[in-house]
Amino acid sequence: MKKVTLEPDLEAFTSGLIGSVVGREYTNVDVARDFRYLMMTDPALGKRVLFMLLTWCGEFDDPPEGNEDLQRWAGKREVAARIKAAMYADLSSPID
Repeated sequence: MKKVTLEPDLEAFTSGLIGSVVGREYTNVDVARDFRYLMMTDPALGKRVLFMLLTWCGEFDDPPEGNEDLQRWAGKREVAARIKAAMYADLSSPID
């Protein structure tokens, strides 16, 4: 039995993340299905997790004034847009 520790094993975590998709054909439809399954299996938990992800992506922040900060904010908002696109994707439409 592995001893539980509060020290993260970031290398193993990263390796596990990469191994979950590398070597398989992982399409945008797969991404949308995975997001929906994750968020909708437990709707209350899904909403909290989605809210935190979008918050970290600056979804609810006002645009900053400085150009450098504005570019960083816009980049984070692009990630938020991708997450929302995966959630809103129409899985009944044909794949292009």
